[in-house]
Amino acid sequence: MIKMLTKQYIKAFNNKNLDEIAKLLDESFILQDPVVRKISGKNKCLNAIEDIFKSANKLSFNAKNIYQDKNATFIEFILILDGLKLEGVDIIEWKGEKIVELRAYLDTKGTKDE
Repeated sequence: MIKMLTKQYIKAFNNKNLDEIAKLLDESFILQDPVVRKISGKNKCLNAIEDIFKSANKLSFNAKNIYQDKNATFIEFILILDGLKLEGVDIIEWKGEKIVELRAYLDTKGTKDE
């Protein structure tokens, strides 16, 4: 079930669909990544995600692999933001059908996407 929900999250992020992302987030959602550091609270996190969407002319989020272990999913991904290719892993903690925490780990150096 949560693997399917993870695919929904990937699709919503790739489509810059903030409404669909919001449906998947718990009210106490925590976002942690190298850029925003750590943000707590669904609305604050949605604002940070919206800023990413607004600042990127071209965004592509592709999952190379999705793994599941109990109440967590792991996305091995390639993210392309305006021609910069970033590779990393998202660790998503689930409570029921809601994401309670997402920790992103990525190579912040990136490479130019050809």
